[in-house]
Amino acid sequence: MIRLSYVFLTILLITSCGEGKEETKRPSSPRIRKQSSIVSPTQNQNFVRGTSISIEVKSSEEFEIDSVQLTIGDQVNTYFESAFEATIASRQVGTWRLLLKVFSGKSSETHYRNVIVLPENEPVAYTYTIENTFPHSTEDYTQGLLVKDGSLYESTGQRGESTFKKKNLTTGETEKVVNLSSDLFGEGLALLDNEFYQLTWTSGQGFVYNDQMEQIRTFNYQVQGWGLTTLNEELVLTDETEKLYFLDPSSFTIRKKIEVYDNEGKVDALNELEVIDGLLYANVYLKDYIVVIDPETGEVLRKIDCSGLLTDDEAKNADVLNGIAYDQKSGAIFITGKWWPKLFEVTFQPKTLQ
Repeated sequence: MIRLSYVFLTILLITSCGEGKEETKRPSSPRIRKQSSIVSPTQNQNFVRGTSISIEVKSSEEFEIDSVQLTIGDQVNTYFESAFEATIASRQVGTWRLLLKVFSGKSSETHYRNVIVLPENEPVAYTYTIENTFPHSTEDYTQGLLVKDGSLYESTGQRGESTFKKKNLTTGETEKVVNLSSDLFGEGLALLDNEFYQLTWTSGQGFVYNDQMEQIRTFNYQVQGWGLTTLNEELVLTDETEKLYFLDPSSFTIRKKIEVYDNEGKVDALNELEVIDGLLYANVYLKDYIVVIDPETGEVLRKIDCSGLLTDDEAKNADVLNGIAYDQKSGAIFITGKWWPKLFEVTFQPKTLQ
């Protein structure tokens, strides 16, 4: 009898608990459906710079469109039709976000749509001429390269082997070396106001050195560190994507960023950087070419074919092209690669002039 009473009491408790849960169960909210939608452009649709973007909005019968407000960057325009043409005033290429606010009476609905703006011209094809050849250590995995007062400065990578070096440019001999901690992977190198800035790959940590290569402070950043250079008192950083980040050298905050595109699409895996005559020269990881970028618009203006610098035997133990240095005093340009046996002084010229 006791056992039966226990069973009955247990069933009663289970039932009561179940009923309590049903009573307190919150009903799911109905999904809010917008009464307007964007017909065109489609998401991430490509447009050639300077051409019109066809925009069309449709709506239900209950939501009769009075006007559409379009915001592109700093541009804000109002249209009183559901289909119209718009243009982007800026010359900057890459991703643009369209904000469309659709009005009907006292109601409004907001939509977002990304479009990709491509340059109207393909990059001019360039090639190189070798002016001089100098030794380069095959132990150095070149990540950053620059020339100061006739000396070559280099940031090298690989964990446990990463360094910051000063070298004799013509002999390749190392004159001074700073070794990084074994857990760090050295990356880009830049010079600003007689101070050297060195990135590391994934740690988000960088170092600043004085002209004697003594570390004087550190800095942090939120993206991967790849290439680094100086343009108009700003640091410019790459992070493996198509983006260029323009940074405040004192706080290392991002002042602006642009995307790099040619006439076919984005150019990502941007690596080591150099500024020559106001233009950005960038290695593209795993590629035998250098792209020349307009720093205002992100457009690739030139594409320099650098294939064939190494012989087949030299290339067997070498890694990819990486490293561009410009001597502002002499106008000389130097390029090399990761574990390359040579540093090349080169000039660049259009292929059509060959």
